Amino acid sequence: MTTRSFWLSAALLVCSAPAFAETFTIYVAARDSDAHKAAEKLVDDKRTFWFAKMAKAIPKAVELINGTANEVRIHMAQGQEAGLFGMNGVDGSKGKLFILGGWCADWKTRDPFQCPTEIIAGDGRPDAFFNFGGNKTLFGELVLSGFIFDAAPSNKYDAKTNSLLKGTSRTIPLLSLKQVVVQHLVISDNVFLNGAQRAFEVYHSPMSNETVVDVQNNFFLNNVIPLKFSPAGYKGFKTKAINFKNNSVILNWPFNPDPTSSDVGALTLWHKDCCTELNIESNLFAYNPGGAMQHDWPEARMPKLRINNNLFYMNATLFGNDKPEAGFFAGKFGPNPSYIVVNVSPGLVDDYGYEMKGNVVMDPKVPVALVDLQAADSSSVTAKKTVMNDIRGMFGINKEGGTVAIKNYAPRMGLDLKNLPFPAEEKAKQYGVQTSLVYK
Repeated sequence: MTTRSFWLSAALLVCSAPAFAETFTIYVAARDSDAHKAAEKLVDDKRTFWFAKMAKAIPKAVELINGTANEVRIHMAQGQEAGLFGMNGVDGSKGKLFILGGWCADWKTRDPFQCPTEIIAGDGRPDAFFNFGGNKTLFGELVLSGFIFDAAPSNKYDAKTNSLLKGTSRTIPLLSLKQVVVQHLVISDNVFLNGAQRAFEVYHSPMSNETVVDVQNNFFLNNVIPLKFSPAGYKGFKTKAINFKNNSVILNWPFNPDPTSSDVGALTLWHKDCCTELNIESNLFAYNPGGAMQHDWPEARMPKLRINNNLFYMNATLFGNDKPEAGFFAGKFGPNPSYIVVNVSPGLVDDYGYEMKGNVVMDPKVPVALVDLQAADSSSVTAKKTVMNDIRGMFGINKEGGTVAIKNYAPRMGLDLKNLPFPAEEKAKQYGVQTSLVYK
């Protein structure tokens, strides 16, 4: 499959601002699909539009928002579309842009986990799936919600072991913010799957000292070092708050399967330049062998940090530690020559000056679908449900207890929509992604 990157220049899309803000809706659905037929009843080509492809919808959205205070909503129906999409040099500083996938065919319901919208990229993917370009691209509010980003087609895997071949895979994030200037940024209800190097970095620029970022209700599954909190500076402003809430962070891998390597934790915590406060609440962290959170900076250099009401389970097997409570933090905490692995315990609140309460340890019993390659062409195989004993072995844990060598590295994970990794354990269901919290 050939992928194309659609880049837009504001110089070619200048439009005059209207006297007042308006709301526009753009429907994206494959031609002659049920969603297309339903959209025809909603479109007037004045404030509502239809396009068969996202590549056509984005230029229209830029035209409508550039230099205005308009609210522009791109609604994308269930299905698949190939391509890479970007915005560069757009002045939406007074406007709002919502890019919302997961719409069911009648456009009455948005359910990203039952009516999924998947963005497909083929072998040789040259860039992120969505790309917001540089500090000349501004939005008063930017929302990206309801998409499945699977990097596997642009990765290479060992046909015998199913291990990721990192040196020949596309080590490009799935989403790239590139210092886009925002007042309010929302990344919600997405699935980031099989990334060979980061799902994304929270690398925006704050429009003011009141800028807020909400990363919420996303699945981060089987990515290499999935997320880093490292915003850029902009005109002396600092992001007020980054809220990382109700996300499921499962089966994510270190940069190298080596306990002495850098970049081992699932979430890379940053220093005070990150934000005034970082809130990590109501998430599920399970089977991340290099630790749930990597903490390399001295505590005195950290932002205000709240880590409350999260579930942790078995996040330190890279360090030969198979305890369920291990791997709350893995880090050097400043000058330490080797990693310190911190466990979930009541004493955490005494050891660190952060707000930490309500965190629990339990097996969430999440279903996992790993791909059985059995062929050199990794794009032609299907996923199969894997029992948890096999997962334990993959992460270097004997079925009878105790640790062994890690079996393989970031094996390709499939997405089984009938068995999404929601917890099967009743007491764990309140943690991580919630269908009731889909962005409205």
